[in-house]
Amino acid sequence: MARLSWIDSTPVDSTNLAKLTQDEDLKPQASTYNGSDGRTLTHNYGHLNYMLIINPKADPGYNLGEVWHLKAANTVVVYNSGGFKGAFDYIIIPHA
Repeated sequence: MARLSWIDSTPVDSTNLAKLTQDEDLKPQASTYNGSDGRTLTHNYGHLNYMLIINPKADPGYNLGEVWHLKAANTVVVYNSGGFKGAFDYIIIPHA
């Protein structure tokens, strides 16, 4: 079983804590790369205090390029500079 621990004395935000206790928030989701047009992922946290972890589901054959994301309060957009449009797994983890 995964265990998350706070590593500093930052007060825990009750909204973040409630979301961390929901099983669905810690399960990987799936989407696809969409190049420079980006792919919008919705999380509805209402803030920018989160981390995105993303991994391709297949070998992109050197076509993935650079990968970056732009955060917003309720969404995050994932971009890649290459021509790869394949699937990826991701998880968005809120933090204090």
